[in-house]
Amino acid sequence: MDERDALNISREVAKSVLKAVNSIPIGKRGEFYGIGKSGVTKLVDKVAENAALDILKRERLRILSEECGYVGEGDVFVALDPLDGTFNAVRGIPIYSLSLCFSDSENLADAFFGYVFNLCSGDEYYASERAFKNETVITVGGKENLEELNAIVYYPNRPLPFKRIRALGSAALETCFVAEGLFDCFIDIRGMLRIFDVAGGIYILEKAGGIVVDEKGNSLGSKRFELSERLNVVTTNKKLYRKLLELIL
Repeated sequence: MDERDALNISREVAKSVLKAVNSIPIGKRGEFYGIGKSGVTKLVDKVAENAALDILKRERLRILSEECGYVGEGDVFVALDPLDGTFNAVRGIPIYSLSLCFSDSENLADAFFGYVFNLCSGDEYYASERAFKNETVITVGGKENLEELNAIVYYPNRPLPFKRIRALGSAALETCFVAEGLFDCFIDIRGMLRIFDVAGGIYILEKAGGIVVDEKGNSLGSKRFELSERLNVVTTNKKLYRKLLELIL
């Protein structure tokens, strides 16, 4: 499989998931469906996952998904979050997304394609050698001064010197917002992010010229496509990350 195949598959998944999610009235999206591999499963999560897997299972892929864990067999691994931002989707807050990351192994370091689809606006982000938003090349911003930063932070435990701070509720999209320069950094060091939440966004951001490390400045390349994997992330441009690490430690 090459990046063109991955893009075509991702677009087909996005179309299917969008139709499935939009078929559920907002008032019913949060209904209890059952207990999945990652905990409580809401109706909208399962419907989105089923729609994604209906497409992905046609291919020779080993898929790690939020609700069902690993399914399928193949030489290419896919980290799938069919609905990143369930809280927002259930309440009709228009910030939630689909995320996929394709890799030649279970390791994030071997990823070769990332895809994030904004299920509210229809914008798509993807990357192989370069990063794109709707077929236009994107790059991270170049700010260097902390006082000028527009930051996404979960959650400040002390005053930070940034211009503004937000928390939007979809890590995949928030990472892409940094990739395209809408925000200057995304920081989440709660130890709660799962690999499928951000794998696609991480790949896109790195191809947009950004950097992603943990709270100690370590690369995330050793992270694996596993349900038990938890990540801390600091994403920004290459000029800023050391300043951010000094600030949050």
